[in-house]
Amino acid sequence: MSEKYLIGVDGSEQSRVALAWGLARATERGASVELLHVADDSFLSESVAFLSEAQQASEQMLQAEIEYARSLGYKGEISGTAVVGHPIAEVEEASKRADLLVLGAHEGSRFAGSFFGTRAVKVAATAHCPVAVIPKTSPAPGGSVVVGVDGSEASKKAIAFAAEEASTRGLALTAVYAWMPPLTPGLEYLWSEELVESQRSAAEEAIAIGVAGLASRYPDLEIRREIVQSPPVAALVDTAQGAELLVVGSRGRGGITRLLLGSVSHGVLQALPCPVVVTRA
Repeated sequence: MSEKYLIGVDGSEQSRVALAWGLARATERGASVELLHVADDSFLSESVAFLSEAQQASEQMLQAEIEYARSLGYKGEISGTAVVGHPIAEVEEASKRADLLVLGAHEGSRFAGSFFGTRAVKVAATAHCPVAVIPKTSPAPGGSVVVGVDGSEASKKAIAFAAEEASTRGLALTAVYAWMPPLTPGLEYLWSEELVESQRSAAEEAIAIGVAGLASRYPDLEIRREIVQSPPVAALVDTAQGAELLVVGSRGRGGITRLLLGSVSHGVLQALPCPVVVTRA
């Protein structure tokens, strides 16, 4: 059964960059595509007439984006959903029927109901599938696929996704483990050689375990290991400059805590050095 990609659209330039990215990936993978436009009802009148007009406007926006997708030369299966409602709730529900959710990232928009950017962090926290957030300017092809490694279950899922992505694209996989000595900055003179060495050894062990088995599963995959003494977000953002994709894991906790995306995932989505995929634990 082929994959299905759900792509959020709102007519903005940033949204269309994400749309083009998602369509290109769908063409490569033979995936079907569903476009989703949500007219935010937060500030709408509750009158039937007003909501009806909002629905009509949403459907017109959706149709325009489907036509735009075809103008890009996309010839695969494509459908669309236009709704009026709470953006986070609507996208969360729609993500149940997708293998990948693709969003553009931007700081607000002149388009009414636009949300695929400023709320991308919350969407990534609540979605039921991996979420790709695409910056306005994508890097030139040829970079590696970068993945964050920390030994957690969430990290394992991210590594699996990143390795498959790198292998399919014929790119190198760069696995990054970031660590900092557990002391207050400014007291570096207290670091002992034994402390630093134990931290480094733990990092090497974690990254070795994280990529174990990839060589046999993907014999042609080049795996680069980077152990960086730096805060995790800074290490990932720096390494991903010029990368084709950065993959990070989310622990996917339940309830309202899903809105509190992990600090690393959150920080990376705020920086967006390249297209970023947040996987689910």
